[in-house]
Amino acid sequence: MTKLAFDTGGTFTDFALLDDKGDLHLHKVLSTPRNPAEAVVQGVSELLEKFADVISIENLQVLGATTVVTNAVLERKGVETGFVTTDGFQDMLRIRNEGRYDLYDLNIKYPDPLVTRSNSYGARERIAADGSVMTELKEETVREIAGRLKEKGIRSVAVCLLHAYKYPQHEQRVAALIREEDPDIFVSLSSEVCPEMREFDRASTTVVNAYTRPQMAGHVAHLQREFAARGIDRQVLWMTSSGGLVPSRRAAELPVRLIESGPAAGAVAAAEFGRTAGEDSVLSFDMGGTTAKLCLIPNGEPNVGTDLEVAHYQRFRKGSGFPLKIQSIQMIEIGAGGGSIAAKNPLGLLDVGPHSAGAMPGPAAYQRGGTQPTVTDADILLGYMGTESFVGGSFKVSKDAAREAMTKLADSLDVSVERCAWGIHDLVNESMSKAAAMHATDLGVDPRSLPMVAFGGAGPVHAYGIARKLGISRIICPTGAGVSSAIGLLIAPVAVDLSASHPMPLEAWDVDAMNRLLDDLAAQGAEVVSAAGVPKETIANRYTVDMRHVGQGHEITIVLPDRSLPEEAFLTELRNAFFKLYRELFGRTVAAPVEVITWRLRASGEKDQVTRPHETVTADARKGSRQVYFQELGTFTDTAVYDHYKLPVGHEVKGPAIVEQRESTAVVGPSGVFHVDAHGNLVVNIH
Repeated sequence: MTKLAFDTGGTFTDFALLDDKGDLHLHKVLSTPRNPAEAVVQGVSELLEKFADVISIENLQVLGATTVVTNAVLERKGVETGFVTTDGFQDMLRIRNEGRYDLYDLNIKYPDPLVTRSNSYGARERIAADGSVMTELKEETVREIAGRLKEKGIRSVAVCLLHAYKYPQHEQRVAALIREEDPDIFVSLSSEVCPEMREFDRASTTVVNAYTRPQMAGHVAHLQREFAARGIDRQVLWMTSSGGLVPSRRAAELPVRLIESGPAAGAVAAAEFGRTAGEDSVLSFDMGGTTAKLCLIPNGEPNVGTDLEVAHYQRFRKGSGFPLKIQSIQMIEIGAGGGSIAAKNPLGLLDVGPHSAGAMPGPAAYQRGGTQPTVTDADILLGYMGTESFVGGSFKVSKDAAREAMTKLADSLDVSVERCAWGIHDLVNESMSKAAAMHATDLGVDPRSLPMVAFGGAGPVHAYGIARKLGISRIICPTGAGVSSAIGLLIAPVAVDLSASHPMPLEAWDVDAMNRLLDDLAAQGAEVVSAAGVPKETIANRYTVDMRHVGQGHEITIVLPDRSLPEEAFLTELRNAFFKLYRELFGRTVAAPVEVITWRLRASGEKDQVTRPHETVTADARKGSRQVYFQELGTFTDTAVYDHYKLPVGHEVKGPAIVEQRESTAVVGPSGVFHVDAHGNLVVNIH
């Protein structure tokens, strides 16, 4: 099947086209932040026109990753949203929970809720934790709330009633009543968005879904219309935060699950690139125009967590943002990308980020109105990125404009322009190496033992410096590094992640209840995955459970044993798996009863392979040379520049060198030796 993938980033929108012959074509256009769909339509149209002779439109599948949901939350540009909960709990979004991200800050602050207090309503009802109805739903109170929402012109509402994760009947009736009063309103139910325990986390997740749903639904519908006008009738498949693809309808209904779609696609690609290079476990390093993402990939698969947090009040401080109970690939994100702005802080020192020049106006070198120096400007001045070969030469940048912006900052710091540029580059490397070391250490891994897969427009530029700081001796820069997240979309399977909280102690195990619950999840999963065209008989189900000791506040995730085992053997295997992981995480075991809290399913189709053998060529791979700065040498030096695509397989070249692709540039310092392998990966060994 022909596939066309797009990944909307903060600065560029990337494309990867797998044509009828199996050849891979890559493309890149500037993003259009005001209307992200414009850049997508532009890039798709250009690819369809250029490769019309090798594309069967009727068999074309479009795949997408987007920042629409993320940006709507971070920039608070979602729709005005309503919130309906059990009467008496209207302040849930403000009270939050008992957690404090800084125990000693007496003036601790959190981001303002996405729903105002005046738009938070209480419905008269109450279902107890055991399912008994304490107060019947007073339908007149819901109709009154629906009338107020309609009067205010509110287009989307989140409904989160107590214990609805297990007993959703009142939520479902509330939704029906609201829709009777206003058929056009978007209603997000916590029992559908996040059927899990813990009221605040469930409410927070549902509110983010409601806040972004009209925007995402409009984005999806707009693209489907544009693609249909070009003869593409298949619905788009969208990347979720956990690394699976879902149909457009699912994406439009549950946009909260797409909040990390682009980075997730990059992690999927990094796992595949590591595999083709003969590495099972790698450290993924994805640096684009706005942010950098680091992800540990053990044994060929990224770690998937059950909690995420966004829109931190204090950047990157866990507990200071909106918690989301969704499954997502675990990674660390740093506000340092090519467009990150460098400035002098109040202490008179150099700072980089978190503010970014983005796509508009972009770095000063883009000559689109940007006047502040950025990481990209620094990399251009250091010779790491060529002005004539930027994005394959299709996008002209100005070294003079970069120097002019850098001069102002350098003068304020009383250093030379070159010293200022190196300071920016090295400061970014230092921040990312520290974050990578912390991420790996948290997971019990020595980062020095891992090869690094570097991609993104700026990833290969900074990989060498970061690797040296971490003690990493091997870097893998794949072909198409600048659009790797789009390539990840071509590889990723159609998959959906579902969950349901249903506490069950191991001492009071109910096999029938377990089977009913898991069979229901499997039926839901099959419905979603088969809707994307996957034959039901090929769908694979993977079950996990969140477990804890009775009375504890947090759970750990365990793979569920084979359900066909006898009950005693099943429970023994489950209990042993829990104690084994518990001991690995906390160094001890506890003599207390154990229970399952939440049941999870991942239903998925098969992964695709996107192989691109590197052709051995006889042409000279050296393009020329330019002056490049290397700290190891303490000066600028005349450095050879190579064309990645013309390097012969296996031929080793000693650094320093610059290796250029159309979408990215790799920097190899004096301690590096590099070659291209049979799959086109640029492999750098640091001695």
